[in-house]
Amino acid sequence: MIQTIGVETHLGAIVSQTAVSSGRTIIIPLDVLQFKAARRKARRSLVLLGAMVILSAWRLTPVLAQVSARSPAVPTDPLDLTSAGGEVPEQPLGDAEDLAPAADAAGASSAGSATRQPAAGGEANQSSVEGEAPSLHVNPVTGLVSASSTNYEPLSGNERLKIYFKMNYASMGAYFGPFFTALVLDQATGSPSQWGGGFRGYGRRVASRIGNAILQGTVQAPAAAVLHEDVRYIVSGRQGFKTRAWHAMKYSFVTYNDEGRPTLNVANLGAYYASTAISTAWLPGGRNVASYTLSNATEQIGLSIPVNLLQEFWPDIRRVVSGRH
Repeated sequence: MIQTIGVETHLGAIVSQTAVSSGRTIIIPLDVLQFKAARRKARRSLVLLGAMVILSAWRLTPVLAQVSARSPAVPTDPLDLTSAGGEVPEQPLGDAEDLAPAADAAGASSAGSATRQPAAGGEANQSSVEGEAPSLHVNPVTGLVSASSTNYEPLSGNERLKIYFKMNYASMGAYFGPFFTALVLDQATGSPSQWGGGFRGYGRRVASRIGNAILQGTVQAPAAAVLHEDVRYIVSGRQGFKTRAWHAMKYSFVTYNDEGRPTLNVANLGAYYASTAISTAWLPGGRNVASYTLSNATEQIGLSIPVNLLQEFWPDIRRVVSGRH
């Protein structure tokens, strides 16, 4: 028979557990037990999160597929009308004097269209409020800023600073994410238990998540600048629901460097773990920092997948909701 005994110091803190079996004593450090428990919790959380992502994808696939199908086909070459599925209308021949002005007008019109033509696969994400640079618009739901993958332009130092303040302080998206994360990851599981339930407990969890989000953005911004990584979501430049959905999932871990080439998003991924570790400073109850950081930050990275899916199809969803086809 195995008996578990708690060993206490003179301060009353449990520092280890002793398992006594057949006259043999085995000392198991409490940190090891906490780490194993946290690892089991992390596995359960990842399984639950994976099930949520799969269920969400299954429920949203018909809707997003319909949205993607309604998106107008865009020619890869603005001057090639046949690539969009259209036909070039035949023009009656006339005198040379009549054709010359018409050709000049057509060239000017084509040039103007080329400058206004959005790229395929959701470049409408770049549309923003009047008077604001398209690349600096923060999505009010996802809290992300989008960048074109086909006409990519790297961020300047001034643009990085503006995006940092908008994504972390001066936008609706800066607060929608923490409210949602606190509800899904914390309030639903009653973590931390010391904060209780109800609106009071939820308010504390929201405040904690807002602080965590600001820390995450504060760590990511300078690290991304040093590593020449883009902090924006890179929109797919291709058509098709499956292609764009896979792109959104992949770019939960990848971004562009200043040369417009895909690279591992080290600044973003590292910032999740760094901010989660720092946030343990104000969380109640003793906890193993390493195990909590591993489980909680990994959950946040998992949640970035459906968020990126929403960001990728956001302009199409807005177009369908507003009745524009």
